[in-house]
Amino acid sequence: MTSYRPNRITGSDRTGTAFAVVDPVGRLVDIGLQPGWWPALGPARVAAGLLEAVESARMIAATAPLVARGEILDAARGRITEAYRLIDEGREQPALRVIIGPRGLFRLHARGGRIDSAETGPLTPADADRLGADARDCLTELARPAAGAERAPAG
Repeated sequence: MTSYRPNRITGSDRTGTAFAVVDPVGRLVDIGLQPGWWPALGPARVAAGLLEAVESARMIAATAPLVARGEILDAARGRITEAYRLIDEGREQPALRVIIGPRGLFRLHARGGRIDSAETGPLTPADADRLGADARDCLTELARPAAGAERAPAG
């Protein structure tokens, strides 16, 4: 696994085989799969596992400053949930945006900057690096302004 600077936060899915790395404000730095991902997640659950790892890393990044200030984790989660609720109340429902990775292995369905779901194309156990790269390209593209369904540029 890659070594990251101390200001990088790592999260994983519940199996520990999908991982994501974000900076202290939650911007994606890296995403990938550990050996053993195929039996742990398989092609049916790998997209959800990658998204779970991103959400885990972002939650750690969001709550770390609150915990450092001595706030209880449940209070921090409550504040984050309330912030999301207030943001959602103030928005119109954006159109569905589909982002397809340049390798065709990963696809995101999002509304605005929020991910509705993800799916993968046909996979083999040897596709870990290519799938991680496709997911990274899709998530990077998600951070850019939208224009309908598009292919993420290879990064």
